Amino acid sequence: MIAHVAAAGEGRGRVVLWLGCSTPSSASAIEAAMLLARAFQSEVESLFVEDRQLFDLTEFPFARTISGEEGWRALPREDLEREFRFIGAALQRQVADAARRADIPCRSRVVRDDPLRAVASACAENGPWNVVAIAEPFRAGDEKRLGQIFADVLDTTGVVVAGPLARRTQGPVVAAIEQFEQLDPMLRAAERLASVTGGDVKVMLIGDRRNDLATMEGQARLLFADGKTPAIEMVLAARSDVVPIAEAVRRHKGGFLLAQYGGQVVSEETSLRPLAAALECPLLLVR
Repeated sequence: MIAHVAAAGEGRGRVVLWLGCSTPSSASAIEAAMLLARAFQSEVESLFVEDRQLFDLTEFPFARTISGEEGWRALPREDLEREFRFIGAALQRQVADAARRADIPCRSRVVRDDPLRAVASACAENGPWNVVAIAEPFRAGDEKRLGQIFADVLDTTGVVVAGPLARRTQGPVVAAIEQFEQLDPMLRAAERLASVTGGDVKVMLIGDRRNDLATMEGQARLLFADGKTPAIEMVLAARSDVVPIAEAVRRHKGGFLLAQYGGQVVSEETSLRPLAAALECPLLLVR
């Protein structure tokens, strides 16, 4: 497991901010991309992806779109291209303004392709230490899309998402730990993030057995025996129950949540509904 983004000028990766137009972008996700780049002294590439499948649909005579005033109408390719140009330009300006305020190197690009393939290609250009930040808010039901990113975008160490209620990027960084082996690399990443979120690090140990949690807490405190011990909380949750974890995250009022993909917090088998209903800060998922 590694939680890392290549530094600017290193030529080994950056924060790839994936912009689309299917739903409004999350200001918190864009801000999270900038914070992550600041924490790792990296740069940002805003990638606006025009979904090629939508353009393919315009070739069919039955393709229709709906507008508030005109109702159902034909979908000319020229109209779609004009709409994408307008949305893409507005989003790129928003990202450029955010990068300017954060003093982050930022470049922008527009591609027309399958969205996942476009992101994978962008990361492969100078990987492997990229992080993909998804500008569109995640929703319950996005479990499969996250799984596809981790499976198909190989040149990335993590993914940043923000839920529909995300409104805070300042405050503590909460590191969700499910195995003791995750603690050291997750803590180092959390400390870097905390340096730009204006908060401290809170360690949240997660397990479904009290004895295992107590053992992991003891190991954690031994690890910090020679230095400052961060706040440690134990969260007992059954393997299929994410609600206690989401509630603990909400109570911390964090500026960032850090977790490993594929565990109890988020995986393709874990419902995102509890997190979507509780998470008020961005989430960084690492491999």
